[in-house]
Amino acid sequence: MKLLSWSWNVARIRGTEFRLHFSVLFTIVAAFIIFRPTSVRGSLITLVALTGFMLSIFLHELGHALAAKLAGVEVKSVVIWFLGGFTNLSHEPEKPLPRLAIYAAGPFVTILLGIAFFIIYVSLLFISPTYSRIFVYLTSLNVALLIFNILPVYPLDGGKILHALMELLFGKPNANLITMLISIPILSGLIGLGIYTHDYLLLFFCIFIFLAISTLNPRTLRWVSLGLSYLFRRAGYYYLQGDYERAVQICTRAIERNPKQINHYVLRAACYLHMLQNENTLRDVEQALTIAPNQETALMLRGDIYTIEKNSDAALEWYERAHQANPNSALPYYARGSSAIDKKEYQAALEQLNKAISMLASVPLFFVVRSKVHYRLGNFDAAHQDQDSAVRLSEKDALTRADFNLQFEEGNLDWAEDYYARVLVQRPRSSYAYQGRGDVYYVNHEYDKAILDYSKALEINPREPRLYLGRGKCYQAKGETDCAAADFRQVLKITKKAHLRRWAEERLGSPNGNAIIQ
Repeated sequence: MKLLSWSWNVARIRGTEFRLHFSVLFTIVAAFIIFRPTSVRGSLITLVALTGFMLSIFLHELGHALAAKLAGVEVKSVVIWFLGGFTNLSHEPEKPLPRLAIYAAGPFVTILLGIAFFIIYVSLLFISPTYSRIFVYLTSLNVALLIFNILPVYPLDGGKILHALMELLFGKPNANLITMLISIPILSGLIGLGIYTHDYLLLFFCIFIFLAISTLNPRTLRWVSLGLSYLFRRAGYYYLQGDYERAVQICTRAIERNPKQINHYVLRAACYLHMLQNENTLRDVEQALTIAPNQETALMLRGDIYTIEKNSDAALEWYERAHQANPNSALPYYARGSSAIDKKEYQAALEQLNKAISMLASVPLFFVVRSKVHYRLGNFDAAHQDQDSAVRLSEKDALTRADFNLQFEEGNLDWAEDYYARVLVQRPRSSYAYQGRGDVYYVNHEYDKAILDYSKALEINPREPRLYLGRGKCYQAKGETDCAAADFRQVLKITKKAHLRRWAEERLGSPNGNAIIQ
């Protein structure tokens, strides 16, 4: 977490770091602007009030941390910064009730502090009126902190409490929708208040709230991610758009400027992986690991290459290294679960995937892969529940696969037919469902069925080049070269993505795309 790199570790208690972010220094400036002390005594009172306020925030976060510990969740750190504080958990509990307890613990501590400060204020009122002012300020600040914090807008505590309650009553997908629908009007009100009062700090804080709200809806999150990537990380933007060759070009230029920046190698390696250029992927991964031997994503990519090569034992060694590098990441658990599936060790796979989903329940592919395990174990209800969860998170990501992942669908035709048939009953106009099932049919050599599904998908979405590419490969496998050539030429007409054009040209047999397939 980059935020932690700008903070100081002031204490470590039972494995939990307590850190002060450098932006706390601005709080000191803000306090003197607000109180405007005119004497040394006034300055001391301001510092005492500021210390009490920072202590209030610290105890508020400590309430979250203690509740998390009681729920069996590791607390990595507690950070106090200019806009308040946050408790950095290794993962959130899968069940809503423990999450509700964790979210409510902070406001509960704030209520207790407000009461305590008010009692002290009343006690000092007739003994030392000057110092009693400190505690009336602290009482007021805690009341303000409480009111703002329990607003039902995500990701404030009130919004998280609302989400946990809604999930408890209506399930997670409905909880996301309800929380988003309630949060957006309140956020709009806060923005309006900030504009009316010229409170630029509030407006700045609203930006963080908006980004957090966007995580409740996959489509909104994707658009926000695309926008931020376009502004601040253009290679990442093209990667998210599936324009991998363009992303590679930007990464290459960045590497030429700064050859020691590991992120450029890792992103370029991921692009090469999607373009099925495994040698280039391996070269960049090894370069990244030379610079940073414990970089989690690079370790995972190295394991993925071994997985593609069907070397599960070697892959598991790299996934274990990735886990050691970041024990709180869900990805190594997912990868180890997938490797266990390849070995037909379904119970072991289920344990790993359960852990991955408990740590990160927003990735559709985790649920899709776990549904395969449930299906193989004969638990069809659980398999269907996971399939439904995946599709609710993101229809496209749940139903289609990256090209380098398609080989893992070999031998899974029975599961796939069950999966996509259920989806098409619920979503008969889903081009993604026809595309995904067509891909599975293709890798399992059911070319006629694949052609039928690709054709149905094209009726719904005639501008998707991968559909023409997939259908063309099926025609080519059947020896129907004229139909194949027509589809590959169509790819060249409708897409500017260089890697898709190259694949079509290679299938056609010449760079200009005019040759007849041999």
